[in-house]
Amino acid sequence: MNKVLDSLTREELLDLVEVMSKNLLTLDGYWFLSIENRYGQSVAVEIDREAWEQFGVSEARRIKKFLKISDGTLEDLARALHFTSIAPVSAVSVETRGDRVVLNIRNCRPQTARLRSGRGLFPCKPVGLAHLSAFAKVINPRFKVRCLLCPPDEHPDDLWCSWEFRLE
Repeated sequence: MNKVLDSLTREELLDLVEVMSKNLLTLDGYWFLSIENRYGQSVAVEIDREAWEQFGVSEARRIKKFLKISDGTLEDLARALHFTSIAPVSAVSVETRGDRVVLNIRNCRPQTARLRSGRGLFPCKPVGLAHLSAFAKVINPRFKVRCLLCPPDEHPDDLWCSWEFRLE
């Protein structure tokens, strides 16, 4: 595999990162729809929340090691959030604002796919909170996460969800 990756150009590697990010979200979407079709949306959301919480721990551990994070500062978290699996295709912006970090997701592929298929939005706030809380706690156990907005909340056209991280 390394020989194959070594043969790719920088642009091809960047395209591959985007493809891998889309693949992860596509798998999650099909998995969610299978659960939703069989057991209903509330059960699917709860199972999805559990899965993304566990994934948040694994994902953060790998990113923390990759970025050689030891202190777990606000700046470390801000940097790590750019490396999440969903970031390459989610128009993520991360800002450090004084004593907090704000993560904004401007493109939500799962929600737009649901809208395109006529399924309507799903209330993903508990899933996002579980994933991002678990992720942040691996970077530093003192991080607390607060949802600023996320479906089922109303949101502007250019912002699907927004999350605030603080060290306590």
